[in-house]
Amino acid sequence: KQSIISLVLAGKNMQLEAALDLMLINALPLVGNTETSLICIAAKWRPCESVTIGRDYEALMSQHQNPLEVSEDDKRGTAKKVVWKREQAGETIGAYYCEGKVKDEVTRIRTMKMSQGASFLPVALTITANQGESVNISFIRKVSKEEDAVIYKNGSFIHSVPRHEVPGELEVSYSSVQLQDAGVYYARYIGGNTFTSAYTRLIVRRCEAQKWGPTCSSICPACMNNGICHEDTGECICPPGFMGKTCEKACGANTFGRTCKESCEEKTGCKYYMFCLPDPYGCSCATGWRGLECDEECQPGFYGPDCKLRCNCQHQGSCDRFKGCVCNSGWHGLQCEKEGKAR
Repeated sequence: KQSIISLVLAGKNMQLEAALDLMLINALPLVGNTETSLICIAAKWRPCESVTIGRDYEALMSQHQNPLEVSEDDKRGTAKKVVWKREQAGETIGAYYCEGKVKDEVTRIRTMKMSQGASFLPVALTITANQGESVNISFIRKVSKEEDAVIYKNGSFIHSVPRHEVPGELEVSYSSVQLQDAGVYYARYIGGNTFTSAYTRLIVRRCEAQKWGPTCSSICPACMNNGICHEDTGECICPPGFMGKTCEKACGANTFGRTCKESCEEKTGCKYYMFCLPDPYGCSCATGWRGLECDEECQPGFYGPDCKLRCNCQHQGSCDRFKGCVCNSGWHGLQCEKEGKAR
């Protein structure tokens, strides 16, 4: 009986790992006058049929209706891709998903592409919040017009600003965010359309910070390097460039994946690549990069996905924008604060 139970549990864990072992690379989320793509990558052992890319009409009804040309990505194990040439730029704007199936488990990762010439741009492509936290959803004005500004959520109008009062930064604020506040928010001028809108997606974990489980009563592990605790599994979802149970191990420049086996093989490495992972992680640049187009290097002293982490290295350790603190011999730890060799 015990061996049957442990087999069932092992099978469940495999399914869970498989569900989380899925990634969507959004190359150039801001669409300009260049080729752009989506690449959906799953674990190497999965059959290719188990992976698909589609348009996310749930998030955005009024987008292009053309079917996507999905092909296999021959550079990688189990991966599918959609590539748009420069002249197809108008077709690319909208919301997308990458879906992976293992037995009955379906994992969906969502992302968006918007025009580089949109009147507003979001501060981030996705925002992840815990239930009950305060949240600001911000859009930066790029173009000034004599028109009212409007904000929609999942296609429904929620807010407008009269034309003479449109600020440099449009905001939607929640003092105590709830599950029903999650969704795709977009901002534009009233005379605009899908192609001149800015998009951002709010993800709300159904538990408070550091909690997980059916009743949110279990304590999350201490996910390091901006990893995020999955509220259903209690596992850390690690940012691109980190691995391990608590995301404690750095992969190094231009490598990513649950076991750091995937790499960005272009000359520019992971520059221009926005990585989207299963919720509640959302999307971020790879470690060492920041900006909506993931084309800006971290400032000195910062590292990690979107350069949000500060090194603060002790004992003359040096800050590497991809890995964090690189310690001198005789010291180890996140900030080189521990004496002796790492075990």
